[in-house]
Amino acid sequence: MATQAVGMLGLYAFGAHPVAAVLFLVLMGGALDPVFMTTQNAMLHCAPGRTDIALAANSGAYNAGIAAGAALGGLVLPLAGVRSTFLAGGLLTVGSCAVLLGGRLLRGRRGPERSARR
Repeated sequence: MATQAVGMLGLYAFGAHPVAAVLFLVLMGGALDPVFMTTQNAMLHCAPGRTDIALAANSGAYNAGIAAGAALGGLVLPLAGVRSTFLAGGLLTVGSCAVLLGGRLLRGRRGPERSARR
């Protein structure tokens, strides 16, 4: 997710330069698959015994996130322009990274969580 944030914020800052724009688009594109695979792995780790339901929930959440991002972009684009759309997406991604890191830090203090069902 940090790679995606760098790509979006880089497009905001340097998107007017063609070479930089291509490099930051490559960063954003390269970040998509690892994020999906990582969330899928975490979902399967926490699956309640039915991996098919966990995989479906992960796909649904991923697609809902894409739809929400497109909706937000559709709202920001006519108001602030293309570059500001990348700024909004980059800042939301940085916020998401902060939430994930905060969750990991809090979980590290409490110790590993164990599933009640095995």
